[in-house]
Amino acid sequence: MKILLKNAKILTFNDEDEILEHADLLIEGRKIEKIGKGLEEKADKVIDCTGKLVMPGLVNSHLHSDENMFRGLFDNMPLEPWMLYSCPPLQYGPFAPRLIYLRTMIGAMEMVKKGITCVQDDVSECPKATVEGYDQVFQAYKDVGLKGNIAVNMGDRKFMDKLPYTRECIPAKYHELLSSHPDPEEMIEIYEEVIRRWDRKDGMKVVFSTSAPQRCTDEYLMRGLKIAEKYDLPMHTHILETRMQRATGPEFYGKSIVKHIRDLGFLTDRLTIIHGVWMDEEDMRMIGEAGASVAHNPVSNLKLGSGIMPLRKMVRNKVNVVLGTDGMSSNDGYSIFETVKFAALLQKVMDADYKTWLDAKSILKMAIRTPARSLRRADEIGSLEAGKDADINIINLKSEAFTPLNDIYKHLAYCEDGSDVETVIAAGRILMEDRKLLHVDEEALIEELQDMTRDFKERYIGTVKANDVLMPYVDDIYSKCISQYEDCTCNLFV
Repeated sequence: MKILLKNAKILTFNDEDEILEHADLLIEGRKIEKIGKGLEEKADKVIDCTGKLVMPGLVNSHLHSDENMFRGLFDNMPLEPWMLYSCPPLQYGPFAPRLIYLRTMIGAMEMVKKGITCVQDDVSECPKATVEGYDQVFQAYKDVGLKGNIAVNMGDRKFMDKLPYTRECIPAKYHELLSSHPDPEEMIEIYEEVIRRWDRKDGMKVVFSTSAPQRCTDEYLMRGLKIAEKYDLPMHTHILETRMQRATGPEFYGKSIVKHIRDLGFLTDRLTIIHGVWMDEEDMRMIGEAGASVAHNPVSNLKLGSGIMPLRKMVRNKVNVVLGTDGMSSNDGYSIFETVKFAALLQKVMDADYKTWLDAKSILKMAIRTPARSLRRADEIGSLEAGKDADINIINLKSEAFTPLNDIYKHLAYCEDGSDVETVIAAGRILMEDRKLLHVDEEALIEELQDMTRDFKERYIGTVKANDVLMPYVDDIYSKCISQYEDCTCNLFV
């Protein structure tokens, strides 16, 4: 199918950052065929873009769709106590395949409506991963039309070995209960089957996720790296999200977690590290030298009280920074426009020298250009150019957010919230036109999920009661860890 976009303001995000006025863009199949003025090509569909902005689709470089049932549920808990309820170690799951499909779909539909065309979803399936469950995740993204980098989030350590001081703080009567762990051989088999079924098919890529280094044995980390190299996969892991994780490195390894994975050989340009809030300059330098990426999740970091990632220092150390929303239970929404605004604003409190602040265009690139490297899709995404995939947002400029129109990058970073996104195209396929999703029945899917919510909530209440008994002990562990940093009231000037 050929689609011709006519008379648009085109924001290319190419190497020259060209902005084209009253220009046309021709799509053939999944690719951009031509960009220029006065294109008189025959097309199956012509879209008049007078008064509209054409720009690359946004990328959500980190989320957890398995948390989509938790919107509006949690508040006022830091990560480690919160994980007792968002990823409960006791009596949680399994879930019906249809629920997994619908919970993925509710987030996917929201992301399309917010102008997102590609996602990196780090999915945990409880109590353990299954091929059938991951089929539902991939199928939901395929059905709505999003391009997906999907990770099977797994680690092989038992709960008692994931946190420091567990044997000191958790009574012995719970140790056996918290000592089961996934079989690494079974996890690798699941990964290879998911790769066989989905990798590089229908816009999908498989990502090898190790959850976090402290949640995996070193042997499993390195097996993961070998699988990633064998199949040329991106990799995903969480590092130094919290003060507690800053204490975990010295306790587990006698050094920072970043230095540990560097010495292990796990830190490579395949790896996207999630959060990185509590990294020091040496950590950042090692990441930059390895060519790895860091996914910045500013809204989630604020809600969980994790801190503020030192964005400017990351960039100064040549770290490839991308932007993510994180999961629904620590964000409550999937807006990358909101994420861009928070990232742009928070970096201003990191340093009193305003001459060092990154401008709006630079922050926007973290949602458009830099993910091309992190997601290993450099030949597909990141700019509007002939030969790239047609991942495109058409935005209405005749709105309050763009009136008066001054600097387009600043309007997108600070004024737009996603409500002016009218049409979304991914890989040449129109997913939403005039704010209507074209390939799924949004109203029917929402109604079906709402009908399943009561049963989920009833089961989840039982999960909460089972895990409540552990909260005092996890709180003790948390307090013991953060006491090591009580002289650092925040990490703004670390």
